[in-house]
Amino acid sequence: MQRRKIKYLPLVFGVVVLLLVLSLNDAHAVPSFARQTGMPCTECHTLFPELTPFGRIFKLGGYVLSKSDKPYEFPPPLAGMAQISYTDARGLRTAVAPFNSSRTDDNINLPQQLSVFYGGRIYDKTGAFVQGTYDGVGNKFLLDMTDVRYSNNTILWAKNLVYGLTINNSPTVQDVWNTTPAFSFPYAASGVAQTPAASTMIDGMLSQQVGGIGAYIFWDNLIYAEGTVYRTARRGVTRPLSAGAKVDQVVDGAAPYWRLALERRWENHFFTIGTYGMQADIFPPGNLGGPADRFTDIAFDAQYQYLGTIEVEHKQMKMDGSPMGKPGKHIISAHATWIHENQDWKAGFPLGNTANSSDFLNTFRMNLNYYYMSRLGEIGGSIGYFSTTGKTDPLLYSPGPVNGSRTGSPNSNGFIFEADYLPWEKTKLSLQYTIYNKFNGAYSNYDGFGRNASDNNTLYLLGWLMF
Repeated sequence: MQRRKIKYLPLVFGVVVLLLVLSLNDAHAVPSFARQTGMPCTECHTLFPELTPFGRIFKLGGYVLSKSDKPYEFPPPLAGMAQISYTDARGLRTAVAPFNSSRTDDNINLPQQLSVFYGGRIYDKTGAFVQGTYDGVGNKFLLDMTDVRYSNNTILWAKNLVYGLTINNSPTVQDVWNTTPAFSFPYAASGVAQTPAASTMIDGMLSQQVGGIGAYIFWDNLIYAEGTVYRTARRGVTRPLSAGAKVDQVVDGAAPYWRLALERRWENHFFTIGTYGMQADIFPPGNLGGPADRFTDIAFDAQYQYLGTIEVEHKQMKMDGSPMGKPGKHIISAHATWIHENQDWKAGFPLGNTANSSDFLNTFRMNLNYYYMSRLGEIGGSIGYFSTTGKTDPLLYSPGPVNGSRTGSPNSNGFIFEADYLPWEKTKLSLQYTIYNKFNGAYSNYDGFGRNASDNNTLYLLGWLMF
């Protein structure tokens, strides 16, 4: 009986998605940024949430560009998002059932996520992107990605200089290129599928765990530089930035973050190369004082975009000096990032949490996207590769059912294939398949309890609605 129910779950998912899609129309599917500016979403996004060059300038400008000449927006720039999903992973039920029977029916998530956004101008030159989320998998409400900005511009050496301040709660959420972790591919993933045990600290481990304030400049649409300082959001003035989240990564003192990028444009081709990183001293789990472990992350990234032949729609000019219009029918983009993390176990090694006094991790990701603007909607496809390698540590990566490592190695790698369809601007349907070649250090029997890397291969269907 249970197998029969699982068999028909994809059909149920498809019907639900179809009903939701048909209940929408273009007039009611407009997010806050489009409401504020009066521009179509293709001005800021290729296939949301990936940004175009204009979208990057809009974000760096503090989210304040508006069709209104008033210093504030009324009604407030609010928007919503809903995600529903279905996950089919080899061995998902057998992996979960023996250890947590409450998750045996979590293949379908209705919803996976519900969000409300305040996105746009607050007053004059201050704006924000604030996301409040209901997590349907964890059954909790939290303050999600948050970025509040003040921005201005001036002339330096006869070139335009954008400068500003950012207050945010997740390192890299303030970044405008889709190579850094907060907004990198894949833009959505299953909330119930198994994932590798090892991850660098900058790669999402501090999301909603810290609060930071930083300053940035962007000169001549060419050079971007930023410095931000983070503190734990467990208490004090930064605590509201972790609302609803359990803060289990407690930072000792301040954690500096840096970012440098160069962007060059040739007609409709855009190429960016950069570096980013941070250093954080973090107390062992359960500790609020004493010695702390040091994590030093240094990363390099690159991005390429081709927007096709831009169809000019207005004589008005964009903030970067080019005419407004929508991208051509063919859009190509590629992203890559490499992160190296040194782990100095000043606290963990004496406590017996690690076998080595120091370890390291290397993470590499790259993806290639192609989108076609057809009369029936936007059609896209992506292929991505991911790899994590590091030093063997049998205590840090110990054997254990499903999530353990028989070899003590953090090494994992694989591919992600994704097909996307946007029948309308704010409705996105995705089919994603993840293949693991290696998981937690091995291809076969990686956990020491007979589980293979391929048992974590995942089929993921997503309906993503913006309104």
